[in-house]
Amino acid sequence: MFLLILLSFFFVKFKYTMEDEIVDKNINVSSADITEPKFAISNNTQKIYVTAKEGNFIGEDKILLKRNVKFKSNDFSIESDNVVFDRKKQTAHSKNKSIFKSNKTVILSDGFNIYDNGDKIKFYGNSSIILK
Repeated sequence: MFLLILLSFFFVKFKYTMEDEIVDKNINVSSADITEPKFAISNNTQKIYVTAKEGNFIGEDKILLKRNVKFKSNDFSIESDNVVFDRKKQTAHSKNKSIFKSNKTVILSDGFNIYDNGDKIKFYGNSSIILK
């Protein structure tokens, strides 16, 4: 009985010590399944690298990428928030404000859809095209 009380005391002490350490060091505990996820969409002609601050699994192959989501290839980049990435189909779509940048073109849109393994991009909603 004494051993059980002693073990309980150490467990509670350890638990609160760990919580205090997290608070003291100002460590953010996130509800994200993945922190700083990195993926790639590949096809015969290019590779599009995908990064974000965090992600959550929303299905077997789908991940909701959140906060500072970036798609980058040799030819273009897209930045947005809250993008659904399908690892199996190699697709991604967003209904959030997005910015597409390439050599002499900028497209501001209300979202996008990357499909056909990254060969095609469709922009949603009010879109503005700026040619340089």
